[in-house]
Amino acid sequence: MNNIFIILVCVVALFLILIFKNFLSKKRKYRLNNALNANYFLETLNKLIEENKYNLLEERIRLKVIDAYGNENLEKWIGNPPLEEKLIKKSINNGSKRFKEGIPYFWEKVVLKKFSGQDSFFEKWKSYRKINPIIHDEIIGVNRILENKDWFIFIASQIEKTCLNLIENNISKNNNQNYKKGILYEKHCMEILKKNGWRVKETPNTGDQGVDLIASIDNLRICIQCKHHKKSVGNNAVQEISAGKLYWKGTHAVLVSKSSFTKSAQKLARANNVILMNDFELQDLENILI
Repeated sequence: MNNIFIILVCVVALFLILIFKNFLSKKRKYRLNNALNANYFLETLNKLIEENKYNLLEERIRLKVIDAYGNENLEKWIGNPPLEEKLIKKSINNGSKRFKEGIPYFWEKVVLKKFSGQDSFFEKWKSYRKINPIIHDEIIGVNRILENKDWFIFIASQIEKTCLNLIENNISKNNNQNYKKGILYEKHCMEILKKNGWRVKETPNTGDQGVDLIASIDNLRICIQCKHHKKSVGNNAVQEISAGKLYWKGTHAVLVSKSSFTKSAQKLARANNVILMNDFELQDLENILI
């Protein structure tokens, strides 16, 4: 009888040990998953901000309002998006103006795209909060628990720090050589068109949908993308200007390049009625279209 009791105790103890080991294993996996998600969240966000820092700074400058006394107003730049997940989805689906410019626009069009959607973004944001539960609130000057609704404050502060660092170090987008060459090339193309009777306007830096210039004569409304690349221009540019033509309600799509086009890009351009040319041909654009 004693032997049976001992065996039962051993079996129960073994069972409890296995349950405890399984619990510890799940807990380790849970912590590891949170750590990986948190690391991905911060690294991806910082990488996106770094890659787009000159565009962000340019947009900040564009949206900043300065009154007669030199006071800066950054309301348009920072924006005021809804902070609750359900309200965000509803707002985006309804085409809310809250995500049409500034930091909210960058979050929806760039950040969410990289995170493969809102659900994935908030899943990794929640993991980041679990790994880093306490933040120093600079507004009230104390440490506090990081809340779910703090996602936008966190992102906005990361972007602002990057922009202010660029300003403090006297760096602007115009000092970025690739950007500068691209802008000069765009201006060059615009001047050619104007000299040949076209009315030309530039699209905004944010939300251009792949279109740099819109040139008009009579009933023609040409959506143009300008590429100052050393290498051959590929499919992406053709896809962008095709979509841009629809967005800006153009009659034609034109891709202008300083270099050549890949064979794949040429094939795709023919299929999408995109005209490929170099800047020298712009002076004959109207004849080419006709």
